[in-house]
Amino acid sequence: MSSTTSASSANPGRSALAAYRALPARAGWGYLIATSLGRLPLSMMPLAILTLATASTGSIALAGVAAAAAAVGEAIGAPTGGALSDRFGQRPVLLTGVVLNVGFAVAFVATIADAPDLLIVALAGATGLSLPQVGPLSRVRWMAMSGDDLSAAFAFEGVTDEVVYIIGPALVGILAVTVSPEVALLSAAALIAVFVTQFALHPTARFAIRRADAAPAEAPETTRAPLPVWVRRSLGAVVLGGMLAMGTFFGASQAGLTSFALANGLGDSGSLLYAVMAVGSAVTTVAMVAVPDRIGLATRWVLAGAGMAIGAVGMMLAPNVVALLVWAVLAGAFQGPALLTIFSVAGSIAQPGRAGILMTLTGSGVVLGVAIGTSAGGALAAAGGPAAAFGLVATAAGVLAVLGGVVGILTRPRA
Repeated sequence: MSSTTSASSANPGRSALAAYRALPARAGWGYLIATSLGRLPLSMMPLAILTLATASTGSIALAGVAAAAAAVGEAIGAPTGGALSDRFGQRPVLLTGVVLNVGFAVAFVATIADAPDLLIVALAGATGLSLPQVGPLSRVRWMAMSGDDLSAAFAFEGVTDEVVYIIGPALVGILAVTVSPEVALLSAAALIAVFVTQFALHPTARFAIRRADAAPAEAPETTRAPLPVWVRRSLGAVVLGGMLAMGTFFGASQAGLTSFALANGLGDSGSLLYAVMAVGSAVTTVAMVAVPDRIGLATRWVLAGAGMAIGAVGMMLAPNVVALLVWAVLAGAFQGPALLTIFSVAGSIAQPGRAGILMTLTGSGVVLGVAIGTSAGGALAAAGGPAAAFGLVATAAGVLAVLGGVVGILTRPRA
């Protein structure tokens, strides 16, 4: 398996900045805007559902169940949509998702005041189930159209994800407070209606190869030699496990930082502490395009997991806010490169006509992991304080590093 995460080294003499400048030329600014704003609702919908359900029903328990149903729905709907896009093409699947998702969101808003609990949960689950997966499907397109600039394209995707998961929840909070919780959810639906439609209709949709159009013997462009089937499947399982660990890391970090803020008299500023991690992650993800190819994917994976683990242990032992921020920045500096590397491994084993389900399933691993990390981290924080939650963060990062070692074993050259 070749390393595909360094476009700059694929073109000696090209700067990392030149690789990023090539992206608008390959896809167009309209595409970059559509893929960026089209995925913003993914970070808005669960919180918007939680906020609206709480305000309308007065029950945080019911609201939590509804938000969980939306997350589970997304985890199921994402790979389903990916498989359908491999079979029928991205455009019809995305446009169908737009119609269904906007319809379910509007129905949720229209009925939330008087609907029975079961209907509220069902509509929340349906809203999550129908969420169009712009991010993973955008990566599928980049794999076909970016050529030597794939590393810059994946880095752009990673940074966009980081920024979206900072801006989305903040936007929900601002709209809910200044206007209404209903407007917060409907704004997410409006973004889907406009920008996911733009993404679906963009000419780059033709680059997504359908399974029926893929040559059976065609080898993926991201590998130098075909991998044995058992190795490909094993790497797929490791990728999913890595994403579960990443999601657990994210969810438990949110729980730990929230608990730390409360314990240190900082009120509800846990989300701001988490934003510091995300900003550091975005910076290092951008810089990953300059890492030379001789540092392979398995090495990058192990180093990223180890760095996250060290930062998590530091957060667990931090005596004050300043120390916590230092260790949080360190942990965050490795989380973006870890995500980028895992997606790069997924891309390297993706077969033509089957990339949609692989990329969406990979993304679903994060969603499930966040749910695990948030719930388990919250329970640990309630029982043992923030240090207990950060212990789960460190454990998830350690598991991630071990899985990176497994990638190294699976991809080691064989005689």
